[in-house]
Amino acid sequence: MFSNYEKPKAGLFIKPFPLSPMNMTTHITRTTRALRALRAAAAGFIMTASLAAAPAGEDPAHWRLSETPATVIINPAGDLATGRAYQGTPNIVASATGRRVFAIWYGNGADDDDHKGQGHAWECTDNYVMAAYGDARLDFGNNRVRIVIRSPHKRLVRCFDPCGWREPSGRVWLAWCQSTGEYDFHCRYFEKKNAQWSRHGSTWGIYTDDPDAPEPKWSAPRRLFDGNMINDPTFLKDGTGLYPVCQFIMKDIQDMHSMKEGAGAWISRDGFNFEQIGNIRFPDSRYAEHMFVEKNDGSIWCVGRREPGEMRLQRWSNAQKRFINLFKPTDGIVEAVSTDGGRTFGPSTFSKIPGIGSRTYIARLKSGNLLLMKSWANDELWLAGKPKFGDGPKPQRRAVVAYISKDDGKSWEGGYYLFDVRKTTVPTDKKFTQYPDGSQAVTGENDGFIYIIWDYSRFDEPEIHAAKLTEDDILAGKIVTKGSIADAIVNKGPKTEKPPAEI
Repeated sequence: MFSNYEKPKAGLFIKPFPLSPMNMTTHITRTTRALRALRAAAAGFIMTASLAAAPAGEDPAHWRLSETPATVIINPAGDLATGRAYQGTPNIVASATGRRVFAIWYGNGADDDDHKGQGHAWECTDNYVMAAYGDARLDFGNNRVRIVIRSPHKRLVRCFDPCGWREPSGRVWLAWCQSTGEYDFHCRYFEKKNAQWSRHGSTWGIYTDDPDAPEPKWSAPRRLFDGNMINDPTFLKDGTGLYPVCQFIMKDIQDMHSMKEGAGAWISRDGFNFEQIGNIRFPDSRYAEHMFVEKNDGSIWCVGRREPGEMRLQRWSNAQKRFINLFKPTDGIVEAVSTDGGRTFGPSTFSKIPGIGSRTYIARLKSGNLLLMKSWANDELWLAGKPKFGDGPKPQRRAVVAYISKDDGKSWEGGYYLFDVRKTTVPTDKKFTQYPDGSQAVTGENDGFIYIIWDYSRFDEPEIHAAKLTEDDILAGKIVTKGSIADAIVNKGPKTEKPPAEI
């Protein structure tokens, strides 16, 4: 079910028409005509929906190439065993003991003439997924890639947006999305079909039941569900897995498939069979990148990504005689709450937590506290209880910060800077840091340690970083625990690259 927008907060998501004696008649006339047109369109839609032609680019014979299982290469050799000049969007999953840590990310795109005109040209059908094995000391084997996951339809199907998680049983999953590239994320169609999304992408995964083994045995790839899952599932008190699966919103295409687009909620009780039970349409959110948390009262809190630069939410100001923006440059996080297990959600609202349009991580720790990791967004104002930053451009992705909540998300403490390049980079470069993810060990000598990953400088000598921290470290804003590790390089790609033929 989609989000409920029928009772928005005062003025939120509404752009009122400023009425005056001179324009009231015109406004009423236009409204009447619009209502008649809507009734006619609705009637026509009901009669002809089943006969409607697919949008340009909807070639089933092509997008179904992404339904072929990817090739999983264990211990690759040559160029496949090294990082790429473009790589990022990492995820991390630790075994229950924390003795083995899996880092997974994707890369191998190219901003060249073959992708001219595409938004995010590095994100294309050249992409494939890489994974590395680490230990409790965050030794990832001298930059070595241990798994490569790529489609047998090279340069026709991209493997991207990987995710790793551990089930309560200890089973570890590594997953990724597969899609052909008919469209870019700005809804533009490309004849070469080498862009980012087909509208029919799906998530696939492999798993191991012995993650601490020197050479874990991985299952064959399994198709899990329609759509893209870039963030970890959460496991509810009753053992049900709640999976945050996104169908990218293609705002310039309106058809029956559009009903599936948004921040989906899927469940599984055995880790193998999945059912979609809910969906949210966050405003100005092409890619929701959402996560779920079960609150102490049993409700489901969904936190997602919004693009503050879309500038769509406005209201009329009589004082200023113009439309003014209702959003702040740090209104980059949206949220919604479900009281029925994720089947329906209440209104989508801007979160009090500031964001800039990047992935946010939130999860329940073994202690019962919540862990929040995000891009810095003038957080000092938020922590002080002051209004969000309201003027000028939104902050860039120059720092990644972690916080702890002891009261179920009502307030946040700490402020551990995982990575901060605000003073060492300039606004015109692409030396961004972003996309934190975490996984906590829950038994043995590493019990309570949180393994964290993020990326830096995706487009030029890209680096995948990791840390090993405790709640005490995050609350103190510095390392205070023996055995904690502030920063380790998982993988570093080269400065420039022309992809070798075999890649």
